[in-house]
Amino acid sequence: MEDKMNEMTDRLSKRENERQSEIQRRNDEKDSSRSVQENVKIFTDTFSKEKEMIESGINNCKPENKLETTTQLDQMSKNVMKLQKYLADSTIFLPKYEIRQAQETIGNLTQQIQEKRDQLVPKKKFAFRSKKKSEQTNTESNVLGDISNGKAASKPASDLQVDLADCKFVDSQDVTLMKTDEEINQKDVSLARLTNCSIKLFGAPSTVHIKNLNNCKVFCGPVSSSIFVSDCKNCLFVIACQQLRTHSTEHSKFYLHVTSRAIIEDCSNVYFAPYNLQYNDLDKHYKESGLDKSKNNWDDVDDFNWLASDAHSPNWSVLAEQDRIDSFKF
Repeated sequence: MEDKMNEMTDRLSKRENERQSEIQRRNDEKDSSRSVQENVKIFTDTFSKEKEMIESGINNCKPENKLETTTQLDQMSKNVMKLQKYLADSTIFLPKYEIRQAQETIGNLTQQIQEKRDQLVPKKKFAFRSKKKSEQTNTESNVLGDISNGKAASKPASDLQVDLADCKFVDSQDVTLMKTDEEINQKDVSLARLTNCSIKLFGAPSTVHIKNLNNCKVFCGPVSSSIFVSDCKNCLFVIACQQLRTHSTEHSKFYLHVTSRAIIEDCSNVYFAPYNLQYNDLDKHYKESGLDKSKNNWDDVDDFNWLASDAHSPNWSVLAEQDRIDSFKF
C-alpha cells in the first residue's frame, strides 16, 4: 500500500514539474516575442522617420541653383545608403515581410532621387571628369543599384558603415582618442580596426558602429538609437543606447544602459554590468539623446544562439559585483 502511495506521489510530482516547466517555457516564449516586437517597432519607427526626412529633402530641391541641388541630392543618396546599412544590420530580427517592404521603400527612394536629378540637373552630353570623381560616382551608383534591386541587404555592411560615418577613428593602436559633443552630437560614429586604444566619445551620437577592436576601452555618452559591436576581443565597453547588437565578440565586458534589450549572436565570455560613466555634461547629453535615464535593461540579454528556455545561455553572464569597477570618472 505504501509503495503505491509513493508511486502515486511521484507521478503527481512529475506532472507538476512538467506543468511548471511548460508554464516557464511559455513565459519565456512570450518574453522573447515581446523583445522581437519591441525591436521591430523601434526599427519601423526609425526607418519611417528617416524615410520622411529623405523624401522631404528630395521635394525641397529647387531648380534655381543647380550646384546646391546637386549637393542636396548627393546627400540624399548617402542617406539612402545609410538607411540600407540600417536595414542590413536589422535583418537578424526582422520578419521577411518587413525586410521586403523596407527594400521596396529603399528602391523607391533611389528612383525618386534619380528622377529628381534627371529633372533638375540633366546630364551634359559631353563632360570630362577626374578619375577620382568618376570612381566615387561609379561606387555610389553600384551601391544604389544593389539597393534598388534588393541585393545589398545580403551584403556585409561593415565597410559601407565606416565610409559613410560622419565621424570615425580607424586603423590606430596604442593611443587615446577623443571626440566631444560639438563633433559627434546626432551624428553617426564608427570605430574600426583599433588595438590597445582608449576611446572617449563624450556627446550624444545618433548611432555608433564598432568593429574589429582588440584590447580597447570605449567610453561613450548616451546614443539616441543603436550601437553595433562586432568582431571585438578583450575589450571594455561603457555605453548607453536604445538598442545594443553584438556579434562575434568574446572576452569583453559591457557596462551598459539600454532601454530595450541587448542582443548578442556568436559571442562568448561577455559580461554585463550597469552603466556607470561620469563626466561633465552627461545629464545634458541624456536629454539631447532622448534616452530614458530611469529605464535600464542592462541584464536582459537575448542570445540568438541559445534557444533553450529552461537554462541560462553559457555565452554571457552578469559581472559579479566584487569584479565591477564602481565608476568611470572623467
